[in-house]
Amino acid sequence: MERCEQGVAVIDILNTGYGDFELRFDPNRPDEVEKAKQTITDMLKRGYAIFVHHGKEHLRVRRFDPDKNVYVIGSTPAEEVPIAETKATAVGRSAGG
Repeated sequence: MERCEQGVAVIDILNTGYGDFELRFDPNRPDEVEKAKQTITDMLKRGYAIFVHHGKEHLRVRRFDPDKNVYVIGSTPAEEVPIAETKATAVGRSAGG
């Protein structure tokens, strides 16, 4: 799994309406983690596709568990990825053309 730079978690957000940007947050700062959790939850509600980098693959996030701070990519606990331990890419509904 591709790890974020030490001490910083990253979500690349691709969106044609607002432009592309990078959400960076420090997993050790509760205020930044809370903002990231709210952003992830909102993006999924709005129909964004979120992918986590896993080796050479990009796996689609099925849902997000804000209580555990994990992306859920499957149906078992082994298929949960902590938001602070991987780089993610979020694609807005209109970003694909």
